[in-house]
Amino acid sequence: MKLYLKKRSGKFLDACDLPDESTVEDFKQYFYRKFHYYPERQWWTVGVPQGTALRGDGLLTNFGVHDGETLFFKDLGVQISWRLVFVLEYLGPLLIFPALYFFPSIVYGVKSVPPKTLTQTIALWLCVGHFLKREMETLFVHRFSNSTMPIVRVPLNCGHYWLLCGLGIGYFLFHPQYTPPFEGEWQFMVYVLTALFVIFEALNFKTHLILRGLRSRGTRQRGIPYGAGFDLVSCANYFWETMAWLSFALLVSCFTAWLFLVVAFGQMAEWALKKHRNYIKEFKDYPKNRKAIVPFIL
Repeated sequence: MKLYLKKRSGKFLDACDLPDESTVEDFKQYFYRKFHYYPERQWWTVGVPQGTALRGDGLLTNFGVHDGETLFFKDLGVQISWRLVFVLEYLGPLLIFPALYFFPSIVYGVKSVPPKTLTQTIALWLCVGHFLKREMETLFVHRFSNSTMPIVRVPLNCGHYWLLCGLGIGYFLFHPQYTPPFEGEWQFMVYVLTALFVIFEALNFKTHLILRGLRSRGTRQRGIPYGAGFDLVSCANYFWETMAWLSFALLVSCFTAWLFLVVAFGQMAEWALKKHRNYIKEFKDYPKNRKAIVPFIL
């Protein structure tokens, strides 16, 4: 089939002849060899700039591409792997929290530093444990539907964890003048909230294992998840993540911990609603009683 290639602005790029049985990957490799834009950097639509996108690796004909068709190209920019992005995101708090905890005289500019409270010590290791878990999941558990993202978005992604979480929470939590919310006869709440945090983290890890089992390596396929909260919500992983950070915010009672919780939940709720709609659209037998992220509510 003969195809005409244009930029989204309408500028003509090329005309090519490909076998009728060519796949999306075949076409992207052809374009890469000629114009040196690697496949992950290419975004193609059929017929018009806002037309059907060429996703995955199906036959071109499956996307309505026929002889004489015009395809429109968008350069997504320099890409970076999602796996590396996540590693960089979670590395920030792993470095910042211990630095603030162990070197307060340097960070806060004070000579005399009072002993750390039980809440501060537990909070440090909860955060370190959480982000070590996230790093291990990134390297050994998660399977990504998209392999890359534009590198220009890395500072924004990292800012959420490095600044809002690492510096935002850590600076006030480990400040020499920090006062824990639970002392004396209420100190048992420290252990209660710590136990809840660990339980929610374990449930979150379980949901990630369930999701991993639904996607074969190197594919975009997925199934309907069940168990560990998925019977109530489409994104149980986000729900347990939210509950973990809620227990943490209650434990430390820093304004920035609550701010991080609100921002994180807002983002996860947006993702969950989108995934929930996609599940309903993709699976005709999808359970109708499920919510997106909060059982019975949202």
